[in-house]
Amino acid sequence: MSNTQQRLDAYYAAEVRILTVGLSWRLDIRQRQEAELAEIRKAITALEAKLAAEQGKRSGGSSLRYRTAVFNG
Repeated sequence: MSNTQQRLDAYYAAEVRILTVGLSWRLDIRQRQEAELAEIRKAITALEAKLAAEQGKRSGGSSLRYRTAVFNG
């Protein structure tokens, strides 16, 4: 499993935690504040794109940024 996939899985887990438990919790004097849901979703989108690019490179696919159009005329 790639580092990108591990990070993406962690962000998915954080999103689920926030949606089911809430943004913060307190135990005695310790308090933990989760990141904002919007920030987590933004990171998920970026990591999904990064993972897709990594998988494209491994499978020999090409990125749209490097395609070449040839016009004969």
